[in-house]
Amino acid sequence: MRPALRRALLWPVILLLWAIVASQPAAVYAANPPQLWLPTPIGETWEILQGFYCGSHVGRQSRSLDFVNASGRTAGAPVRAAADGTTFVWEGHTGTLILSHGDGFYTMYSHLQQVITTRPGLTVRQGDEIGRVGSVGTGIAHLHFNFFYAPDRGAYQRTLLELDFADGYSFHDTAGCSQHQGKHIVARPAVDVEPPAVTFSTSVRPEQWYCNDQHIEFRVDDDRRVVGFSQAFDHDPGNATPEFAAQTGYVQLAWAGEGMHTINVRAWDESGKQTLATFGPIGYDASDPVFEAPGDMPARRYTANAPFTLTWNPADDGRGSGIAGYRLYLGEDPDGVSKWFSAENQMRIDGIPAGRYWLRAQALDAACGQSSWITLQEVIVE
Repeated sequence: MRPALRRALLWPVILLLWAIVASQPAAVYAANPPQLWLPTPIGETWEILQGFYCGSHVGRQSRSLDFVNASGRTAGAPVRAAADGTTFVWEGHTGTLILSHGDGFYTMYSHLQQVITTRPGLTVRQGDEIGRVGSVGTGIAHLHFNFFYAPDRGAYQRTLLELDFADGYSFHDTAGCSQHQGKHIVARPAVDVEPPAVTFSTSVRPEQWYCNDQHIEFRVDDDRRVVGFSQAFDHDPGNATPEFAAQTGYVQLAWAGEGMHTINVRAWDESGKQTLATFGPIGYDASDPVFEAPGDMPARRYTANAPFTLTWNPADDGRGSGIAGYRLYLGEDPDGVSKWFSAENQMRIDGIPAGRYWLRAQALDAACGQSSWITLQEVIVE
């Protein structure tokens, strides 16, 4: 076979293999890609000056799009972040800013005449202005944009990805040179459909009583930007605007005072959507029970080795957690203590030998408060 004919037959195969390889970016993803929005100004009609796979859009730039304003100014137009991320690298000789969106995904914006920062690590939100369109490194003012995946830390091993914008536009591989050239796009404002979410982080358990102050943290998250929150115990804060312009906060249980309380957090996002989140109820009882010895303590007499029941006036926990029960001692030591427990203000005895005994008790509340030991009764068994 002649060399010229062999080359002619091989070219379609080479082009087909090249197209197949170019269209296989997703197999190495470690996570789902971020949702992209068009980087052009909202409401303006822009045109694709140069599309995929042609001219300067080959190799590492193959799946790139060049945008120009279809009927107005291009130079100096604001460029918006296509997704939430952080500044990754600035290349001054081409006016290129690359944003990292986490998990190996990046967007690239080239030929910028102004940029939000030349330093890495600045957090940006989708829609934030990150620069201005220019002609740095080229002769025509336009925005060069692409989206790529790079598993290595330096983002050198790039795989350019097809483009799906939440504004309603998709640009996938088709065929031919400068794919999608001439198409018009209009950026739309991102629609915030979800209210913010409030997450509480604590070891405290609802429906439980605590005698020590407890620290309860919370965090507000949103698919857009969190504006802030207000907080209150036992009622909706109900503010027209957030009390705190922050994403994280906390409460101390002692701030509410003793009693059973519910934490209420109302959060706002930048579009005005709100969430009211609650945690609890949680009980706080820092006071010990009130348990007093009887004023007169006459000896009570019982029959030896016969069953009998001892009773006493219950302790009082005021408006706290309530009395959980009593530790009890019945023995010959006037100052004796023990761990014998009764949930009620009585003690049943199946029978004990003749002798002189002392009934003593300590009251426990449902938190961790406890009274002093007191002597309730002198018991004489005959």
